[in-house]
Amino acid sequence: MGDPSKFSSITEYYIVFYAIAILVLSELAIWLFSSKGRGKEKRKSADSGTVWLIIIGWCWGVIAGAFFRSQSVPDFIRSWLLPHFCYYIGVVFIILGVFIRCTAVLTLKKAFTLQVQTTSDQHLVKTGLYHFVRNPAYTGSMVSLLGVSLAYRSIPGAISVMIVCLICYSIRISIEETALKNQFHDEFERYCKETKYRLIPGIY
Repeated sequence: MGDPSKFSSITEYYIVFYAIAILVLSELAIWLFSSKGRGKEKRKSADSGTVWLIIIGWCWGVIAGAFFRSQSVPDFIRSWLLPHFCYYIGVVFIILGVFIRCTAVLTLKKAFTLQVQTTSDQHLVKTGLYHFVRNPAYTGSMVSLLGVSLAYRSIPGAISVMIVCLICYSIRISIEETALKNQFHDEFERYCKETKYRLIPGIY
């Protein structure tokens, strides 16, 4: 995606293209996985429409880097570029984020849903990546989306992605954790005390 002329070589362009393709395909696989995992058990929904916030944040994260390098923005904004080594960091972030998110989703197994909802037989997962942060699947998404803008070396792209994602995911997490607290009560409160950070260990 994007203009190959914005990269130092056609090889760099195709590397980013395939990395983003992996990101998109992984999300499709997660959607299929979560749809297949829905049994006949009764689910209590508490989404409040936040799934659309996640979709908006994710879509912006994918296109922001290319947008701020395009002819659609003024030259002085388009010229705000990161050093070339950030391209390599960006590619690594895209793949690393996919790995983190897929690992987190597989850890939850059938408990993972794209919408905020709980079931009566659901268990609170506190192992694996969930031992370090409470929402590692979202951490993975944010790492990948930041990686896209870093690969495009776009300063306004990277900044806007972080702002938009933090807003969208923070609202989503607040709704989600309220639902988990209502479901698991004291167990979830103890988990929050043991695993203090929502997204980034030692920071947030």
